[in-house]
Amino acid sequence: MTTYALPRRRGLFARLIGQGDDFSTWLLFGSETWLIATLKGVPLFLFLYWLFTYVPNSIYYGVTLYIPFLQFSEGVGFIVANGVGWTNLVLVVILAFIVQASRGRHGPGWTLVRLFVLFNYIAVMLLLIPYFVFNVAGGHFIPPSFPLIALALGAMTAGMSTVGLAYLYYEFRRTNRREAKAAAEASVRAAG
Repeated sequence: MTTYALPRRRGLFARLIGQGDDFSTWLLFGSETWLIATLKGVPLFLFLYWLFTYVPNSIYYGVTLYIPFLQFSEGVGFIVANGVGWTNLVLVVILAFIVQASRGRHGPGWTLVRLFVLFNYIAVMLLLIPYFVFNVAGGHFIPPSFPLIALALGAMTAGMSTVGLAYLYYEFRRTNRREAKAAAEASVRAAG
């Protein structure tokens, strides 16, 4: 068995998939500074907070108050919300094992796992975190309330998240250039 990686296809879509896979591999398993660790850890914490608190809470209010044909009692709503919360926990643990298993592996399935994590991270940065700020500033969707301050703070947060993603990509490119230069120098030393 060889560890030589086959060259990638040359089409635009294949190059985008390859770049996304490389970026998500670096994001998941690469070396990091404290700033990179913060840009990775805080969205992960907020995603888990949303998954384990907001989602079950929304389910609870949905099945007890807002969905007219359900209107369950508070006890039934509590059981349903706990079922959703524990299911989310099990799914996160399974996803964590699958992501760790994808480290260093090639193939369409492993690439799909890493791209799923990347798209999830981008969604957290561009949608979930601005929604949290919008919500804290007094905005909410049920019942609809869109104060100007909440909309402005949500939009500013989305802009700052975009800048954070751009910085992560810049750091990824810088790290790749540095590692490629070191590998080329080592190759020249080994050949000469």
